[in-house]
Amino acid sequence: MIGVRRPTPGRVEAYRAEREAMAPTTTPSPEPAPGYRRNTFSRVIGSGPADFDRGRDGLQRWVAHRRAAVAVVPADAALVEGTTVGLVMRQPGIWVLASCRITTVVDEPDRFGFVYATLPGHLVDGYESFFITGAGGEVTFEVSMVSRPASPLVRLAGPVGRHLQRRAVGAYLSGLHAWIHAGAS
Repeated sequence: MIGVRRPTPGRVEAYRAEREAMAPTTTPSPEPAPGYRRNTFSRVIGSGPADFDRGRDGLQRWVAHRRAAVAVVPADAALVEGTTVGLVMRQPGIWVLASCRITTVVDEPDRFGFVYATLPGHLVDGYESFFITGAGGEVTFEVSMVSRPASPLVRLAGPVGRHLQRRAVGAYLSGLHAWIHAGAS
């Protein structure tokens, strides 16, 4: 949903709740379906077990999203398969309200993260994954997205839309990196 004003908390929660019973727009799979584009970005965000644990904590608290100026509703949404979240973000001249469902959570000694899939009404169809790896050495944060435009506006935006996606991913990567190195917040 697109608007010129920031949606109220009540509107965001209603939008999210309306999508609780809806199926995701696509199902995550090892290979993107025809028409979908995959982009993967990663960054070393630290080293050793302490940075890995802090990164895990940051993902559980939605730090990467919040530091990228994406509001997550509910604010304390648990990383549990089946959880539906509302997302509010500012784009040039507009506010975007979207919703996603967590489809996968991985919690292993050297890999932690989750995948969420878009729900109807999102500007794109697809899914995104957010994983940190490497508890014993370099800690890397990887964000991967598989998507295709879901609205005529996004199709028309073409390269501009892809640029905005890349900018958001860069903010996720930088946000979690900065949080790890800034101490508790």
